Amino acid sequence: MAHPAVRGVILLATCNRFELYLDATEFHSAVDTGRAMILSLTESDMPEVDPALVVHVGDGAVEHLFLVASGLDSVVVGEREIAGQVRLALADHDATASPGLRRLFQAALTTSKAVASSTMLGASGRSLAGVGLDLVADRFFPLEGRRVLLQGTGAYAGVVLAELLRRGVDEIRVYSGTGRADAFAASHSPSLPVTPGDLPHALAWSDVVVCCSGTGSQTLNADTLADARVGHTAPLPVLDLAMAGDVAPDASLLPQVVVIDLDEVSRNAPAEQADAVAAATELVRSGVATFSHVEGGRKADPAVTAIRAYVSAIIEAEIVAAERRHTPETADAVARSLRRVSNALLHTPSVRAAELARTGDLEDYRNALHTLFGIHVEADS
Repeated sequence: MAHPAVRGVILLATCNRFELYLDATEFHSAVDTGRAMILSLTESDMPEVDPALVVHVGDGAVEHLFLVASGLDSVVVGEREIAGQVRLALADHDATASPGLRRLFQAALTTSKAVASSTMLGASGRSLAGVGLDLVADRFFPLEGRRVLLQGTGAYAGVVLAELLRRGVDEIRVYSGTGRADAFAASHSPSLPVTPGDLPHALAWSDVVVCCSGTGSQTLNADTLADARVGHTAPLPVLDLAMAGDVAPDASLLPQVVVIDLDEVSRNAPAEQADAVAAATELVRSGVATFSHVEGGRKADPAVTAIRAYVSAIIEAEIVAAERRHTPETADAVARSLRRVSNALLHTPSVRAAELARTGDLEDYRNALHTLFGIHVEADS
């Protein structure tokens, strides 16, 4: 936000995406600033981040967010959590979101709601956590009555916990490497917190482990798991839903541990019906077109405001004069008539300004205002 070209910022971070939305007056400098900031925050031993960054601009960025919010760009097509995460991102960034970004996110959520309510995509109610837990149930045992250790205390951990409860799991312990287990457990009954010292015991106690902290600390490594599972003959399913991975790669080599990561969840996500995806995609296209049409007309706002202010000043001067010359009743009638006539006269110029803004011809309109009335309107960036 310190960069002069950046008017607003919203960060959308979920279990498997990191997206930075910028409202900026300059394309290249804003993108370079965003890229430099992301690179400055990454750890030195992380893989190259720069080649993984993808940039969307203009209508392409609008369409991307609409697809994301509608669940069409998810690991599990049609997942139900993403709309809530988009809504949370907008709320969390109220201080940095520009009016344009607020309108963009609100329009994306409106389209997402339409997709959920009018297509089978929304009716399917699939979720990333749901598909992962389905894999555990299919390969090992039903989850009802099982004991689960949940690693993570963020917003997505709350989603996972709700899914576990829906499946009949009522013994849940929560571990956090950042010390937030107590607070999470206090607000998410019936879970119980696990201290760092009790982690080995919790791993030995568990029938299933679900990881979604996303801290990248990889607390669960081969040594920790091997020590905790001594004496257990049944394999321990570990569902790792974190983008960065909460489970160290060497853990998958243990014979008594089976790791199910995001890649495997993605490969096993059920394919949605083609007609549902097509219907949802058409709703997204329509939503993007509507948003672009309305936003294109908004470029005329400064010009419309200027001409309305010019006419209003003349009208108000005439009203003041009428109040001096006539009775209050007559002056009030004159004021109502003048305002009604001014609104009627300004309607067509206002509509025409919006049309010219959408076609890119607004400069002629601004020049006409300056030539005819001496009104100077700055071009919108």
